[in-house]
Amino acid sequence: MMNALPYSPKLNVPALAAAFDETTNSYKYYWFLTILDLIHDGSGNLIPLNLLVSHILAKAWYPLVYFQLSFGKQDQMDRVISFLKAHHNLQPNTPHQQIVECVLDHLERKDNIGQTINSLLNFVPYRFLRPFFAKNLRGVKDWIINREIRTLAEISFEDSSPCIYRFVAQPINGIEIHPVWMDYINQHTTILRGFCLWQLINYLQRNNPNVPNIAYKLFEPQTRDLHIARNFWSFVLAQAGSVRCIYSGQIIPQENFSLDHFLPWRYVAHDQLWNIIPTFKSINSSKQDSLPDLMYIEPFASLQFQAVQIAARTSKRAWLYDYLNLLQIGSTVELHQIDFATFHETLNRTLLPQMEIASNMGFLVGWRYKSLGKILA
Repeated sequence: MMNALPYSPKLNVPALAAAFDETTNSYKYYWFLTILDLIHDGSGNLIPLNLLVSHILAKAWYPLVYFQLSFGKQDQMDRVISFLKAHHNLQPNTPHQQIVECVLDHLERKDNIGQTINSLLNFVPYRFLRPFFAKNLRGVKDWIINREIRTLAEISFEDSSPCIYRFVAQPINGIEIHPVWMDYINQHTTILRGFCLWQLINYLQRNNPNVPNIAYKLFEPQTRDLHIARNFWSFVLAQAGSVRCIYSGQIIPQENFSLDHFLPWRYVAHDQLWNIIPTFKSINSSKQDSLPDLMYIEPFASLQFQAVQIAARTSKRAWLYDYLNLLQIGSTVELHQIDFATFHETLNRTLLPQMEIASNMGFLVGWRYKSLGKILA
């Protein structure tokens, strides 16, 4: 559990940790993560506020837009990112740097979206420092809190135990990381980043209860390796002789098939075999990230059961470990003894609640295959 930061006799490290206490918005996590990453990438101790907020929004893009997570009712980043997405017709898989450049352009032009983006900077840069000056700020009116924090941060830079940064207007409008904190960050970047990510994961899990694999939905997905799934289904298709697509009813070619995640990958963020079936490329492209109609659950279960039984009777049982947790059994040998009714019921208990959660998150529901004649590929 990442619940402690490295001690320093020169710095108020507990105040840094306290910045993440009782957090009701995601800003603080992304604010600190962005500071860490920009320092690691060589930005130095002077960091422009515009650069910070552009990377913050780019970091939040994939959790919010691609994986459709909720940041909570009070969080404002969803609103800002929705403006960007609609105004530029940006796709869910828009690259990080393109989002950064888009945000910087609006900030430079100071248009309506730029002003909305800039409003994010009215809170987090100041509130993040509040634990460093907790005693000084007791009773201070909220409307002057930013000014007080700015002043206290400036004074703190000359203290023996300074706060992490102060605000500067020259040579850039941004923040200046204190040299001692700069050394601390460079020395402990991995631990600090892990601490912040752990806090962020807990925050997102609270706002997305029962959503799987939150930890894998923080960043742009990397290229996935589906060779195990392809080898598994190539073997099953060869052994079965002929297998019909659960969506179209047509026989799937053994040498030219596509792999479909029954529950969309953008929702489950894993490639476990129990959620993958073969289909035609054109059907997979049509389905995309939609949730299939409930009418497909029984044929899906039937095809999965057939595949498991084929592999369980051979030396290919190593492929079946994904099914052990699903079925809550101890060994692949037991898979051969399970009847279809038990298998089907277990899949139902897994799929139906997850489909409901995914639907509530905004994934399209009720997808059905529309036949346009014989499928060629």
